[in-house]
Amino acid sequence: MITQVGVLPVGIEVDGVVHSEFELRPQLVRDSIEALKDERAVGNDSLFGLALLAQQLMKLGSLQKEQITLDLLLDAYDVDMSVLMEAAASLRERLKTFRGEASQPAQAAATTA
Repeated sequence: MITQVGVLPVGIEVDGVVHSEFELRPQLVRDSIEALKDERAVGNDSLFGLALLAQQLMKLGSLQKEQITLDLLLDAYDVDMSVLMEAAASLRERLKTFRGEASQPAQAAATTA
């Protein structure tokens, strides 16, 4: 699996410790399902996007994976969120060519009966 690593310019403080190094993995269908388990994300695109991002973050400083939540990301600075969103966009582009050259969209074969 490919990942995107980086460093948040400000970082997110938890219990007096600033966490800034991150590792992000590609978004999975499972992430959308998990994000919708938080009722606040249902019908709110901004919160849904943050909940998805929380699912994608594999590492944030020394935090345990289960500590990386929607609530945690709500406390992020805008500049940090911009870095995470850029990393997610870069990861989406890299994913397109992860297993070789980007291929043409699949063409449905026309058949006659």
